[in-house]
Amino acid sequence: MKRLHLFSIITLACISASFGADFVGVWRGNLNVGATKLPLVFHINSDSTATLDSPMQGAKNIPCNKPTIFGDSILIDMPLLHASYKGKMQPDGKNISGTFRQGIELPLTISATTAEAAELVRPQTPTPPFPYLSEEVTFAHDGITLAGTLTSPVWRKRHPAVILVSGSGSQDRDETILGHRPFAVIADHLTRAGIAVLRYDDRNIGSSSAGTPDDTTFDFAKDTEAAIDYLMKRPDINPEHIGIIGHSEGGLIAMIVAAARPNDVDFVVSLAGSAIKGKDQLIKQNLALSHSSGKTLTVTETTQLYNIFNAIDSITDRNKLASELRNIMKSSESATSPQHIEQQISVMTSAWYTTFIRFDPTETLCAVKCPVLALNGDWDFQVDAEANLGAISEAIPNATIIKYPRLNHLFQESATTAESINYGAITQTIAPQVLNDITTWILSTIK
Repeated sequence: MKRLHLFSIITLACISASFGADFVGVWRGNLNVGATKLPLVFHINSDSTATLDSPMQGAKNIPCNKPTIFGDSILIDMPLLHASYKGKMQPDGKNISGTFRQGIELPLTISATTAEAAELVRPQTPTPPFPYLSEEVTFAHDGITLAGTLTSPVWRKRHPAVILVSGSGSQDRDETILGHRPFAVIADHLTRAGIAVLRYDDRNIGSSSAGTPDDTTFDFAKDTEAAIDYLMKRPDINPEHIGIIGHSEGGLIAMIVAAARPNDVDFVVSLAGSAIKGKDQLIKQNLALSHSSGKTLTVTETTQLYNIFNAIDSITDRNKLASELRNIMKSSESATSPQHIEQQISVMTSAWYTTFIRFDPTETLCAVKCPVLALNGDWDFQVDAEANLGAISEAIPNATIIKYPRLNHLFQESATTAESINYGAITQTIAPQVLNDITTWILSTIK
């Protein structure tokens, strides 16, 4: 599914100045964006320079304009973001309380810390040395080159193999999100168990080719097919035991490829894979995320939500669709600025978005003949477990279905539903039970 962006702070920049010694140091705070806490780390140096990190977004050491010090207060301008932070030093000298402004104002208190403490902790991320081989590879089709990493055991000549397929949006080969690298964790776990793993950068990211604005789920499925073709030509891979593990939209792609290549795909693992019509998926997602963040949509807002997705589903002319969406959004009781409305319309009328909304995967699922393991977390508010696992179970009666209690869309464990959607604040990358279940099932299946 599309990554949830609750606030438009994607890349952050910062400061440089000369000022009092009281402000020199590392300052960290959490910007509360809906139910999400976005950590920001200011580095204010004695040589009158400063930088800002956004650890959850992988942004580090970004230079900013010179801050202004006036008495016990500081003003930090971030012109590249059209943003600023204004704060006042508290009597304890360890906290600065103020306001972060970027279109809207949000309270932000930053506290003195150390550089080490400011780093996000991700204990499951694999670190070398590894007890297996790791090779940088490329494969191509139709003018598109995909770059990735193939990890393989050293103790077997021909390995079973899996291809990892990421969710929607341009994801790197590790499916990096908010400091987590779930595909690196999965690849490490499987390869240690004797299974080769190919993971690759999506189009438009990393070392892979640029795509086009008209790329859809079906174009990305061709990339996965090219990965299969590449593995089948390698002498160290067993062509009879090549499977696909897909997360979110990647789970849908895995099913599309398995249905199209029944003789080449030996098994599929769907990790919170989309298995119902896209329109129904995104309606459920919006309602669930609103509820989980403590907001109950009004009757008018709910009607608008349905009107938007019904329009995308039924109006195939792009200009007419844009006009209809514009009318719906402008009449909303919570209408935003015209510029924001146009940005939303640009996304909602794109080839990927309209294709996803209109596609019903039922026939595709029914055409899948290989063994399938379908997993979902009970606290997944992006891909509803009940609806999607139910659709897979009905279309593929022999599929192995597991619904995990208290796991979210990334299969992380959390204490409450409110915490479950704050992926970056959770230290765990993926629940160990999920890793073990995937590995055990694959090894059992290929026997």
